[in-house]
Amino acid sequence: MNLIKSVVAGVARSSQSLKQFSVPLRCFGAKSSDNALSLTRPFTVPSRSYSRKPSTCDICLFPPDKRPCFDIRTVTIERGTLCHARMIRSFLYTHFWPREPSVAGLWMSLDCPYLDVLTDKYANSGDRLLAFEHMARTGERKLVGVTVANKIHPWVPDELEDWAHFTYSNPERNRMYFCAHCYRSPNLFNKYHVKYIYDVEVLATAAEVTGQGVGTKLLRTLLEHAQELRHPLVQVVATSQYTSKICEKCGMKREWTMDYSDFVDEKGQRVFFPRRPHHTVAIYTKHHDPKVPPPQPCLPPF
Repeated sequence: MNLIKSVVAGVARSSQSLKQFSVPLRCFGAKSSDNALSLTRPFTVPSRSYSRKPSTCDICLFPPDKRPCFDIRTVTIERGTLCHARMIRSFLYTHFWPREPSVAGLWMSLDCPYLDVLTDKYANSGDRLLAFEHMARTGERKLVGVTVANKIHPWVPDELEDWAHFTYSNPERNRMYFCAHCYRSPNLFNKYHVKYIYDVEVLATAAEVTGQGVGTKLLRTLLEHAQELRHPLVQVVATSQYTSKICEKCGMKREWTMDYSDFVDEKGQRVFFPRRPHHTVAIYTKHHDPKVPPPQPCLPPF
């Protein structure tokens, strides 16, 4: 009897608790539109006392822009000297070679002697322009962009092929053949009747300022210097899609294009496997007619 009484008391207590939290249902028809709307609304579960406490990590303290602190007006362009050789070398290995499609698409090792020779060449010779960002908080300057330009002559493709014949590494040899093919295929020496071409070999920006106008500012400054130095033809081998967009913004003309999948080795096998969206390589040019005088600089007010 005591067991039965305890069971009955438990059932009564549970029924009272259910009545306390139960919600009476109302039938609705044509006249009870409010009840119908209340029943069709989404049900929200109230938060329990045992839920996780709010944290400061739940609030985003940064704006949605990935680069909120960058301002293109704080970027200055300077000419590179021998004092900047180590800085340029470090920048190329950090920001240029790992993202270069003609290098990454070949699965080329970054510690190969071929890249070491090219890095020393770009760091110590040629016309180098450096883009520095002024950090207002610390007063320091940070290198965010590099461009290097050199003269190439009609015999440069033959020298690259001769160098490739004595190279045992397949990625290095394929890139030499690729560069020689890009220099020879457009036939720009005969088209414009020039003795040399002012080739922009490096146009690189830091990863954190990509798409902020640093590359466009570098290339426009380089084109202005090329016009002042009276170079007849400026060439950019755009191996990436981003470089192609920069050249189009600067008003350069597309002369030649090729898909990476069309370049094959001596066995007929595909060589390049670049990442998206870098599927093509293009050559852009800017022709400066020597008969046309350069623009006159702004005269002083007096």
